[in-house]
Amino acid sequence: MKVSNSSKTSSGQEGLQSKTVIDITARLPRSAVRSSEPQCLCATSLEQVESAWRLVYQRYSQMGLIDENRFGIHAAPAAVGQHASVIWGPEGPEVGYTMTLFRDNPMGLALDSVYERSLDELRRKGRRLLEVGMLADRRQSASRGVGVLFSMMRWAIHYGLHTDLTDIVIGVHPRHAQFYERCYGFEKFAPPTSYPLVRNNPVVPLRLRLREELAKDELPRGLADARDNPLPASAFSHRFGFEPEQLRGSLIEGFLKDRYGIDPGREAAPGRADCGLALSA
Repeated sequence: MKVSNSSKTSSGQEGLQSKTVIDITARLPRSAVRSSEPQCLCATSLEQVESAWRLVYQRYSQMGLIDENRFGIHAAPAAVGQHASVIWGPEGPEVGYTMTLFRDNPMGLALDSVYERSLDELRRKGRRLLEVGMLADRRQSASRGVGVLFSMMRWAIHYGLHTDLTDIVIGVHPRHAQFYERCYGFEKFAPPTSYPLVRNNPVVPLRLRLREELAKDELPRGLADARDNPLPASAFSHRFGFEPEQLRGSLIEGFLKDRYGIDPGREAAPGRADCGLALSA
């Protein structure tokens, strides 16, 4: 999906172009992070990113959500760029679980493929968006899954706060929507529909008004967990940059060329060098 620069960066321009990092954790309560919490890291190398997206491919293929491909990875084009942060956790020597966070940018968000009108309405209101996507967990234990999701969502929330974004958006299967609504305060912002990116499976679009929800006296369990266990901006400072020279000859380059006709190893064209890169965390 190709979207013009103006349609995705016309509103909230000041927030998208600023390079200032807001360390909001300085104003948050600092309780100790529980020792039992699954460990999460921010991917800092091409190898880590490709390993994370290989897990996404494996799980999505097993669930029948995507077609097989010869590169053995899966990624949304909107998730490839300096605006993205890949979060992962280890399972022995392998990536055990992962999610990808990507700020709004000139290519739009993955959810624009089905909810462009609704997302553009938020943009016109000056909302600055972060999409959470490409979640995968190597194990299928329900009890482990909740802990892993809480841990990764903590990173999503603080990435959004440090980069001065106003809303986190996510597309989930209808049966998972209640979890995000109850545990984080997400709300539906458009009707369910079928999602071509995952073989027309149903999707519900959810939105978290990040700062408004955090300002409330009583928070849902997951949001309270993230508030009480803040992450410093430095946690994201060495994330993989997705520079063109880093992607040349990579599995990511091969997959995007083959599947979408996009060459991420080519230098950005004039006028798109910034790629609307919001903030540098």
